[in-house]
Amino acid sequence: MHYMPDTEDADSAAEKFWPEDYKRVIREDFRQLLGTRLNEGKDWQRIYQRQYFEKFADFSQFAGKIADMVVIGAENGVDDAFDDIINAFLTETPLPAVRRYARYIWPQALPQKVKNRLRQVIVDEYSRDEIYNYAYNAGYQDSYRNFSEFIEQIARLAVTGVENGADDMLAAIYRSSLTSSPLPPARRHPRRLKSW
Repeated sequence: MHYMPDTEDADSAAEKFWPEDYKRVIREDFRQLLGTRLNEGKDWQRIYQRQYFEKFADFSQFAGKIADMVVIGAENGVDDAFDDIINAFLTETPLPAVRRYARYIWPQALPQKVKNRLRQVIVDEYSRDEIYNYAYNAGYQDSYRNFSEFIEQIARLAVTGVENGADDMLAAIYRSSLTSSPLPPARRHPRRLKSW
C-alpha cells in the first residue's frame, strides 16, 4: 500500500470563500420579521391546527420552523443569483437581468428597510473583493459608468435572489399544506468556494 500524505489541513487553509456577511442580515433581521409575521397570521394558525399540530408541540414552534425554512430559501436564492453573476464573468457575457417575479406570495415579505440594509452590506463586501474589481475592469467598464454602478447592479441581483428564493420556499410550503404532505425539505447550499 502506498503512503498518501494527509493534505486536508493545507488544503483547507488554501481554500477561500466568497464573503457572506450579508447572510447575517437574512438570518437576523429578515428572520425576526418573519417570526413576528407568522405568529400574527391566522392562516398559519389554521394550517398548524389542521395539519401539523401532532408534529410540533405548539404553534410558536411551527411558526419558527416555517421562518427558518423561508430564511434557508432566501439564502439559497441569493446563492443562485451569485452563481449566475459568476457564470456571466466566466463566459464574458453581460450580467443577468434582474428577474423579479410578477407576483409574490407575500408582496412585502422583504420590507424596504431590510432590502436597503442587505443591499448596503453586499455593496460594502463586494466592493472590496478583488475578483469583482477585476471583472469590472476586464469586461464591464463599457457597460457601467463606474464601479459603483456595477456593484449596485450586483446588489440588485442579489436582493432579488433573496426575494425569489424566499418566495420559492413559501410556495413549496403552501403546496405541502394543500396536499396534506409533510413540510418540504429545506437545506442550505454548501458555502460558496472561490474556485478560480
